Amino acid sequence: MNINFRVLWFEDEIGWMPSSERNLKKIIESHNLIPDITWKKGDEEDAEDELKKEYDLILMDFELRGTTGNILIKKLRQLDIYTDVVFYSGNYDKMVKALYDIDEKGSNIEPVDGVYFSDRKREELYPKLQKVVDKVVRRMQDIVNLRGVVLDNVSGFENQMQNILVLAANKLSPTQIQSLNDYTKNKLIVPAKDEYVRKIEEIEKNPEALKAIISAPDYFLDSYKKARLVGRVIKILINEYNLDLDDKYKKFAEVYYNEIIKYRNALGHAMRSNEHTGRETFIGEIDKTPLIFTEELFRQMRASINEYQQVIDLVEDAFNQI
Repeated sequence: MNINFRVLWFEDEIGWMPSSERNLKKIIESHNLIPDITWKKGDEEDAEDELKKEYDLILMDFELRGTTGNILIKKLRQLDIYTDVVFYSGNYDKMVKALYDIDEKGSNIEPVDGVYFSDRKREELYPKLQKVVDKVVRRMQDIVNLRGVVLDNVSGFENQMQNILVLAANKLSPTQIQSLNDYTKNKLIVPAKDEYVRKIEEIEKNPEALKAIISAPDYFLDSYKKARLVGRVIKILINEYNLDLDDKYKKFAEVYYNEIIKYRNALGHAMRSNEHTGRETFIGEIDKTPLIFTEELFRQMRASINEYQQVIDLVEDAFNQI
């Protein structure tokens, strides 16, 4: 899972789908995740191939025309797929008995893990879906998964910012490009050069030169400098091309650092701990202040990534009008 939450939904009653999809999307979006729902009737030739794809949750009407849930769950297990599955039916008892292989004495012969049941009634199905989605999201909020989500998205942002700068260098007017050249030289290159020389001299004089050089940062176009330069491009697009962005993005680099980069950096060094909450959590550090990675913070980080992605896309797309 990343910031997309992928659902495979088997249902053959077309009229039942729109309101059901709206409600599931609300549940997923409450976690600041992007819903990605694929509908199948269950009788398509590619149904088995679809099962092999990576999904976060599978939903199924137990009594689809032409197949039943116990056939599907056996197929999933044969394929070594252990995605959580929610089955629902208007005949709840029949569904549970079939899926759990209950014999005449009521004995459970073949228990199935990761399977949940619900009545088809919406007032019962939707709360069940909320609980299962909550569980799946909690499970993915392991520090390793979250690091992957953040690093993957930041890497994507870096590529898009690079592309924005390429577009600016090729599409803006000579006067606008000159203003960016001046900013690059005076605000990014010269200060970096001065700091680089100072740091090199400092390392040269340091008896522990190895430790000093290991800790030396990248002085050229790092994430923050790239964001500053993109911020200048955004000002040109807002002032001269009527790009419509929230006012806070007029300080693009500051927003990028405060809402994305500083948390990425904290995640990179976060450690397991049970000292603060009585249960295992992950503790990072921002500006020498401990930061506990709570469920609410995970939610906030996903919201920031989603919002930032939309802004980057808008900026990139603005060059289509130039």
